[in-house]
Amino acid sequence: MAVYAAHLTRTLQGTPSVFQVAAQEALGGTVKPALRKLVEYVAAVYPNKCGWCERWYDELYLLLDCTLQYHYLKHYAASFSECFYGLFRVPISPSTEFSSGPRLPQNLERGSLALLVLLPYVREKVEKFVDKWREDLEDGRLGKSKADRARRAAVRVWSVLHFVGAAARLGVLARYVSGRGAAPTPALQLLGLALRDAPADPPDDTWRDFFRAVAAGRLGSAVVTFPMLWRACSAAAQHGAFAVQLLRWWDARRPLALAHLPVPPPPPPPPQRAEAPAPNVCPLCRQRWRVPAVLPVSGYVFCYACASRHVRAAHACPVTRAPAAPADLRRLYLAA
Repeated sequence: MAVYAAHLTRTLQGTPSVFQVAAQEALGGTVKPALRKLVEYVAAVYPNKCGWCERWYDELYLLLDCTLQYHYLKHYAASFSECFYGLFRVPISPSTEFSSGPRLPQNLERGSLALLVLLPYVREKVEKFVDKWREDLEDGRLGKSKADRARRAAVRVWSVLHFVGAAARLGVLARYVSGRGAAPTPALQLLGLALRDAPADPPDDTWRDFFRAVAAGRLGSAVVTFPMLWRACSAAAQHGAFAVQLLRWWDARRPLALAHLPVPPPPPPPPQRAEAPAPNVCPLCRQRWRVPAVLPVSGYVFCYACASRHVRAAHACPVTRAPAAPADLRRLYLAA
C-alpha cells in the first residue's frame, strides 16, 4: 500500500510551467560562474596558498557539483536547481515508476547524474579548444597543414552541432508547451523523465518550535535535530543562490551605464614625422587590420581578434581604458 500511495502521489502532481523550467535552468547555469569569481578573488589575495584553486577550478567544481547533485537526486529525486523551485523528477513510464517507489530507479539516477555533471564539464572543455581555433581562424593563423584543416573542420562541425542542439531543444520545449510532450528538455526526454511539482511535506520539528520552547523556559523540549540543521543549511544555500541571481542581474545592467559616461577625449595628435603614419593599422598588433572592428565607447578600430581577446580579459578599451564588453564590438565592412 505504501508503494502504491507513493506512486499515486508522484503521478498526480501538477505539471510545472515553462517559466519554472526556464528559471531552474538559469539558476543551474549561474552557480559555477559565481563561484569562479569568488575563487579568482581568493587566488588573487592568497596567490601562494590558493593559486592552484584557480588553475584547477573546473575539476574542483566537478567534484563539488557531483556531490551536491548526487545528494539531491538521492534524497529528493531532483537536481539542486529543480529542488529549489519545488520540482522533482518522475519516470514517464508508469510501470517503472510504480516499481521504484519514492526514489528514482538506479539507472535513471546514474543517467541523471551523468547528464547533469559530466556532460557540461566535457562540453565546456571542448568549447575552450573550439573557441581558440575559431580565433586563430578569424585571425588568419591557420595554414594548410592537416592539423589546421582538422581544426577548421572541428570549428564547422561544432557550429553545426550547436545549431542542431539548439533546434532540438526548441522543438522539445515547443512540444512540452503545446502539451504533446512530457519532458521539457532533451536530456529528460532521453532519460524518459518528466518534471512534477513536489508535494508539501511539513517537517515534524521546526525552528519555530525550538525558539518557542526556549522563550517559554522549556529547555528540555528544545531539541535541535539533524534534519533541522540540514534544512537550515539548505535554506541558506537556496537564498544564496537567489542572491547570486540578483547580483547577476545587477551586473548585466552595467552596459546600460555606458551611455552616462562622459565622452572620451579625442586621441592626441601623432608626433610630427618625416613620413605619414601607415593607415589602417591596429593599435594592438601594429599590423594592418584583419577583420576590422570598432569599439563605440572610444571610436578606435582594431583587429576583431585582438580587441576581442583584450576586452574579454580586461573588460575595457585597450587605448582609453573605458569600460567595454565583447558584445560592444562592431564589425566594419569596408570597401576594397
